[in-house]
Amino acid sequence: MLDWTSMRECMADAGCSEATIRRAACFYQNGSAEDLIRCLRSCRSDALEEIHEKQKQLDRLDTLIREVKRRLQNETGSTETHTGMGQDLPQER
Repeated sequence: MLDWTSMRECMADAGCSEATIRRAACFYQNGSAEDLIRCLRSCRSDALEEIHEKQKQLDRLDTLIREVKRRLQNETGSTETHTGMGQDLPQER
C-alpha cells in the first residue's frame, strides 16, 4: 500500500474534500482496506458527477454556438458578419 503522505497528496490532487481525506486517514491507520476503497470510490463518483455537469455545460454552449451560426447563415448567407445580432437584447445604460 502507498504511504499515507503519498496517498493524501494523490487524494488532494484528485479533488477529494478535506473531510473525505480525514475519513480515509482513519481507514488507512486502522488498516480497513475495504472501507478505504469505498471512500476512494465515493470520491471518484463525486468527480465523475462533476465531469457530467461540465459536459452538460459544454453541450449547452455548443448548442448556442450552432444556433448563432445557423441564425447568421439564414440572415446573411455567411457566418462572417454580425448583422441582426443583438437586436433583441435590452439596451445597456
